[in-house]
Amino acid sequence: MILDRYLIRDALGAWLAVAVVLLAIMLSTRFTFFLALSAKGDLPPDLLFKVVGLSSLRYLVLLVPVALLLGVMLSLGRLYKDNEIAALTGCGVGLSRFYRPYLFLGLAMAALTAALSFEISPWAARQADYLLKDAKRLVQYTPFEAGRFKPVADGKAVFYTSSVSGDGTQLGEVLAFIEEEGGTTLLTARSGTQAIDGNTGERQISLSQGQRARVTAGEGRTEIADFARLSTRITPPDFIFNSSSRAIMSTGALAASADPKDRAELHWRIAAPLSALILVLLAVPLAHVGPRQGRYGKLVIGVLVYLAYSNVLSLGQAWMAKGTLPPALGLWWVHALFLGLAGWLVWRRRSV
Repeated sequence: MILDRYLIRDALGAWLAVAVVLLAIMLSTRFTFFLALSAKGDLPPDLLFKVVGLSSLRYLVLLVPVALLLGVMLSLGRLYKDNEIAALTGCGVGLSRFYRPYLFLGLAMAALTAALSFEISPWAARQADYLLKDAKRLVQYTPFEAGRFKPVADGKAVFYTSSVSGDGTQLGEVLAFIEEEGGTTLLTARSGTQAIDGNTGERQISLSQGQRARVTAGEGRTEIADFARLSTRITPPDFIFNSSSRAIMSTGALAASADPKDRAELHWRIAAPLSALILVLLAVPLAHVGPRQGRYGKLVIGVLVYLAYSNVLSLGQAWMAKGTLPPALGLWWVHALFLGLAGWLVWRRRSV
């Protein structure tokens, strides 16, 4: 038990370090993408970190298995280089003895990955998709951006303001071109204010010291009127969330569907926890380091094995979605292939 706790603690620390590094790398790329959306005005700044956080939950499904493989290999590589494995072997501890703690760790990680893959990741995908689409709806009905002509309501109105205060309530000079039933209206104002309902996105806009010109369609008649104050409301349409993405579907809905694409997504989710267990079985023989070998040399082989596993799974998923593979076969053959590879590597190490 002491040996088991020691091996698990060492591997868990290495797994955590690898997972944090990989997550930071992946999130940095996504953060840049979402930051670009925010800079273009397609994503409100207050939603930026929320969307990035939801993305991190989705990435953990991919990161937990590969971080486990590399973590176990790093831990065992250190034990080999520090001659701790040699000392344990000299005391009668065989290679099979190392599997018990690592399989226990693999089962724990498989359970975590299953929760992420079956429940948390689809939920995070739904939330992120909802936030992005709702933000896009509200942005489309945001009439004022300093120094830009902004079309809203499918181009039926165009607004311009020379400046917007930091809190978004005070407007500089305003110009508005609005197409209405029966005519066109042009508004100009020296200044304005806007109040925004945070829940509905409705805007109460008040313009001061301006002029309104209306051209009646078909008649060419123009009506011009000055005003001291003019108020109006802009109300975005009700948001109806709809998405065809299978990534947001519940696992239960996928299991109940006979659609090949839904079955392919289901098998992809099942593959995540299974791969965590199989990669642990692969990690122990792959981590063996000879006396003159570098500690990190075998990590390259581990990464290549993971990439092969992941790519074959992706290929199998594509075949399932196209109906090339029968649903009963699914992706089980991929897991069997790499489980067989793990068994062969273990047999080869024990026969040396």
